Amino acid sequence: MLKIKTIVSGQIQVNCYIVYDADTKAAVIIDPGEEGDKITSEIEKDGLKPEMLINTHGHFDHILSDDQIRKHFNIPLAAHTESVPILLDPQKNASVFFGFPVSIKKPDILLADNQVVELPWTKFKVIHTPGHTKDSICLLFDDFLITGDTLFAGDIGRTDLADGSYGQIIQSLQKIKQLSPSLTIYPGHEESSTLDFELKNNKYLR
Repeated sequence: MLKIKTIVSGQIQVNCYIVYDADTKAAVIIDPGEEGDKITSEIEKDGLKPEMLINTHGHFDHILSDDQIRKHFNIPLAAHTESVPILLDPQKNASVFFGFPVSIKKPDILLADNQVVELPWTKFKVIHTPGHTKDSICLLFDDFLITGDTLFAGDIGRTDLADGSYGQIIQSLQKIKQLSPSLTIYPGHEESSTLDFELKNNKYLR
């Protein structure tokens, strides 16, 4: 049975998600943010066994502890193909504008739109949702959707940073609108929601 653990990380309060199998404790880590020590401590406290680290997009607040996490657990980093230049460039990942420029090593696994990633204990589908950034993705599991900074409870991600596009994010939301309304939505910041609630109440999904 799949479970999801939320760890709020960093000054900008990123939701780091640990998706794991309740029986085997196998896990994936999504968007660790900047507090690598906190993330590793929480994972080890629960006896979880990470197999992969995933970025929903390359903005600094989601990626700062990528290299620390992948080294600590000896696991690969997976990100969209468009993420490579963003992770490497402090201007593109916006870290330079906040006073601590960072460059993250290239992902070990490059993800593409509609790709299905299969692990022994689960699988998920990659949905490319550019707009907040060129490399933004959502991760579709059986009954929940990790939306990164594409879709929030009652809102959408900002589009005024590097490579952002309001037109693109509106197009990306059309993909999300086609999914099952029963899905639980886990965004990159703040509280979770359901797609059914967002379809009825989020003005960007109407």
